Amino acid sequence: MGSVFIGVGSLIALAGLIWLIRTIVFVSGAAEAPGQITAMERSSGSKGRSMYHPVFAFKDAAGIVHTQRSSIGSSSFSFEVGENVTILYDSTAPKHSKIKSFESLWLGPLFMSGFGLLFGGFASFWLFMWIRGSRLLQ
Repeated sequence: MGSVFIGVGSLIALAGLIWLIRTIVFVSGAAEAPGQITAMERSSGSKGRSMYHPVFAFKDAAGIVHTQRSSIGSSSFSFEVGENVTILYDSTAPKHSKIKSFESLWLGPLFMSGFGLLFGGFASFWLFMWIRGSRLLQ
């Protein structure tokens, strides 16, 4: 049973690591543009709680205005309508854009990687102690 938990923890940590690497690649190649929060869009989260997603607008290098809803939401307003923000976007596909903030870029992959490592690490420790205990009883 412990090896199943180690495997699940490893898969979660691996998924978080892949997400983290993809974020690093995106940030390193992204163009920056000034943007502005235009709205806070409300949606229903788990258990009927309200989630608020910032909607932002920015101009790309060609002067085209893009408006996008952030995939990252929270139960409270993390931005104010009218707030100026920095936007990172893929110059070849400007719809692939994110607000330049810790929460928008790094919180998800770091949380997932850390959770996987803790989950797998706890399971590894438990399995080690169980094996050690059963050897001492023999």
